Amino acid sequence: MNRIIFSTPSYNYRELVKKDVKSVAKEFEAIMIKQILREAFRPIMKNKSFYQRFYYDMFLDGMSEQLASAGGIGIARFVLESYERNNPQPKTKEELKLMVERVLEEEGLPRWLSAIPEIESGYNPKAVSPRGAGGLWQLMPDTARELGLRVDEEVDERFDPVKSTRSAVRHLKDLYKRFGNWLLVLIAYNWGEGNVRRVGAEKILKDLSLLPDETRRYIEKLLGMVKLSAGI
Repeated sequence: MNRIIFSTPSYNYRELVKKDVKSVAKEFEAIMIKQILREAFRPIMKNKSFYQRFYYDMFLDGMSEQLASAGGIGIARFVLESYERNNPQPKTKEELKLMVERVLEEEGLPRWLSAIPEIESGYNPKAVSPRGAGGLWQLMPDTARELGLRVDEEVDERFDPVKSTRSAVRHLKDLYKRFGNWLLVLIAYNWGEGNVRRVGAEKILKDLSLLPDETRRYIEKLLGMVKLSAGI
């Protein structure tokens, strides 16, 4: 029995790890199918012209992607099932809150900040606001991208509770480094860092009436929930 030797693929596998698991599994399946088809048709294409081999390669690209999307040979399913088995996503509100508190502790931030997702989304990772904010932390698409999350037609990581939490918590940590005051951090998170700088941090701390009504209600609700005073 002849031994099959796969040719070196032209794909950059490092690019795959930047994507979500489903996309990686699907593309990896397509790559493997194409390699298998290429080996199967190698004897037929051996004496063909360059152009025939070129169009044949394009045909294999399309065929392998279609087969992978249709279920392929089970590689993508195996990868996804293995990932989900070894990396279970928190599902219940209690599990989600524990996850948020754990990430806060890992970043050296106070656990009471776990009240933010409660106010923002009620700990619903699929929540979407009328303005288009989404996920546990109700991030707008542009904000999420600035925080390193992938938001496009295929993937929206705002709805990944773990990834969005890590990005949001690091954002809160950065805001605290800039303002050094938790009240200003909460205001900046809701109203925007640019607005806080425009009006002036000191002015805002002296006169909260400078804030929009929505932000004032947000702060009051949050402070009431965690039983903190305005002099955080």
